[in-house]
Amino acid sequence: MRVVIVGGSFAGVQAALDIKQADPNAEVIVIEKQAELGFVPASLTLILQNRAASVDDLRWVTQQKLENKGIQVYTKVACTGLLADDQIGLSTGDKLTFDRLIIATGSQQSFQQAPKKTTKIKTCKTPQDVTEILTQLKTATTVAIIGGGPVGIELAAAIADVSPHVHLFESEPHVMNHYFDLEMIQPLEDAIKNSAVTLHKETFIDAMEETKEEQVRLYFNETDLDVDLVLLANSTRPNNQMWQPLACHEDGTLQVNDYLQTSNPNIYAIGDAIKVKFRLTGESLYLSLVNNAIRTAKIASQNITGKMQKDPGTVRVSGNHWFGYFVGSVGLLEKEALLYQNEIESQHFYVRKSTITTEKIHLKVIWDRDTKILLGAQLVAQVADFALLDQLATAIRQQQTLEEFQLSERFYQPAFRYPLAIFTQIEE
Repeated sequence: MRVVIVGGSFAGVQAALDIKQADPNAEVIVIEKQAELGFVPASLTLILQNRAASVDDLRWVTQQKLENKGIQVYTKVACTGLLADDQIGLSTGDKLTFDRLIIATGSQQSFQQAPKKTTKIKTCKTPQDVTEILTQLKTATTVAIIGGGPVGIELAAAIADVSPHVHLFESEPHVMNHYFDLEMIQPLEDAIKNSAVTLHKETFIDAMEETKEEQVRLYFNETDLDVDLVLLANSTRPNNQMWQPLACHEDGTLQVNDYLQTSNPNIYAIGDAIKVKFRLTGESLYLSLVNNAIRTAKIASQNITGKMQKDPGTVRVSGNHWFGYFVGSVGLLEKEALLYQNEIESQHFYVRKSTITTEKIHLKVIWDRDTKILLGAQLVAQVADFALLDQLATAIRQQQTLEEFQLSERFYQPAFRYPLAIFTQIEE
């Protein structure tokens, strides 16, 4: 069996390794348009924060490592489209036949009103992007970031340390709108406002144009702003233009069944190429998250190698550290209650990080009023406990009740944990 995987990022590499491990006799071929594998999209922020010296320091996989596993890798080769008779076209002019095809072509930020030919409006999706942005930041005094989601806030936090004027634009009522309820994200918003970043909420960019002074002029709210550099961190869209023969949704994502098969059952789509089911409501979501890419890659790989399994969907777990706050979210938000089939309840808890410190984690927990099944959780703190976020994500996936979660055994050592159960509150 020949399995061709188009896209050598997180999803594509995971699928290749899983298929080869499950079926050592399978011929697995990865097609990647970049010169090297293993690029980390967060490279720019990690370099600006002096946590890495270069893009190459952060590469998590190489062509040689995959080839050592018996996987063929074509780099600097793009797929030009789907052909008849289970073939794809390549930028080399060659055709490649497959028994199974996995589409893992990722996504890209876009802005329709942006000038077509400009070096002043960038995304951070390739090593070349990162290199060019690092060079431009040496002289840029004013930077605009479009999008107040995870990518935009990450960029704003890092660039605020090297550029005197940073503007962050978000069209929603608050940042991280799809991951947090307002009262939970308010401390982060306050920290952003107290930094070098100017936050523009509920603000749409109507148009952009490059000026004679080689700046970019942004038009919004009947005013304008000239900046030296614009970074796009919004309007993430799948790179699915080449797959036009396959059925797509209106937003460009490929239609897949529960087994992640497209309208051609020999072709699977994973990661940013598709929408996935949100377990808590059953609705379809577009999630450009690495953990979602990895999960869908593993599901598709199992189905290709004969262990048929439906994609159970996502619980939408996300977290990071920005502007002095560790934030994490998983599952249903309170403002999404109308989308849930039953009544919900929620409560705020303030959990001690450890026995030797008084620092607390602000935790909001949401559950089904009747069954007490956990539905969602959000945490905000100035101390890290992403292990707790993972535990809550597991509990929500397993549909544990509040009581069942409380009965889960957790490691205890006074320097790292507080002895009482998570939802136990005492006066201090």
